Amino acid sequence: MPDNRNNRNNRNKQTDTLSKKFFSKLTGYDKDGKGVKKVKLTDKELYSIKGFFRVYKDQFWNLIILNLIFMLLIAPAFCGFLSLSGIFHTRVASPSNILFAPVYGAQLAYPTPAGANMLGVFGTQTAVLVHNELTRTLSYVMLGVLLTFGPANVGMTYVLRAYTRREYVMLWRDFFGAVKRNFISSILLGAADLILMVLLGFSLVYYYYSPGSGSTVFFLIMFAVCVVYVFMRFYLYIILITFRLPPLKLYKNALILAFLGVKRNAAGLFGILAFAALCAVIFAFSVPFGITLPFFFLASNCSFAACFAAWANVKKYMIDPFYEHKDGEKFDVKIDEEPIFTDRQ
Repeated sequence: MPDNRNNRNNRNKQTDTLSKKFFSKLTGYDKDGKGVKKVKLTDKELYSIKGFFRVYKDQFWNLIILNLIFMLLIAPAFCGFLSLSGIFHTRVASPSNILFAPVYGAQLAYPTPAGANMLGVFGTQTAVLVHNELTRTLSYVMLGVLLTFGPANVGMTYVLRAYTRREYVMLWRDFFGAVKRNFISSILLGAADLILMVLLGFSLVYYYYSPGSGSTVFFLIMFAVCVVYVFMRFYLYIILITFRLPPLKLYKNALILAFLGVKRNAAGLFGILAFAALCAVIFAFSVPFGITLPFFFLASNCSFAACFAAWANVKKYMIDPFYEHKDGEKFDVKIDEEPIFTDRQ
């Protein structure tokens, strides 16, 4: 019996050896290959369009989760939309023509068939939406977005910056960790950012609908200001989480980078418009699905396009000048000499 077992084991070993040799000749897996080339990618390659789509493909599902967290924090804004939508307003009947009052008064004072006919023409009623306690409460809750808008942007920007730099991120922990480290400053910046956006949007609409050539000139000026501020917003929250700067210098540096990095800024804006257009097309073909896109897709994807475009400029003009390059040269562009670079983990 032992001899039979040994013979069986020897035959199995020979069979395995022959199989391995055949597989080796067939595939050549045991031959020395060229190996992996150790090539250090430059910033131009890391932050190129190919680099964007490479990171976007890897982090697509994380961007959906990030969008949901962001929308959760700015939920008070939806209370404002509900308050203004008219769904919860009280509907009261009201005359639709301003001549109703005098016609009605004349008919009461001296009833005539002609007056009755005129009352029938000018006395048509329409529904008027009136605020009630519920809509007022929703409006008050909406003001809470002034406290949550900044922290939501800070947390999302921190995660997107890590994705751009190819760093590992624990989504929930790092998101709220960034909010905790920058809590007060993020609230102040978010409130100022939100107020400025509302004022600029109101001015743009006002001059667009105002008659006269002067209004057209002011509309074009306000449109240019809005574009510049959109570019500034690419940098505001990145600078906040990366550097220690007072508010005025934060806005100053964001304004300078809005002009210095105009090419990448334009590319980021194009990416935002592309994502918005995609959502609009989906909404046109499927309203139920399209109306849900802002909740899990739009905000994080647009912010990622802006962050990816802006981070290369921040690194080039605000971080790299503090380090010696291989050729011994430094950038001559000086945005601000006082702040100390701090990479807040």
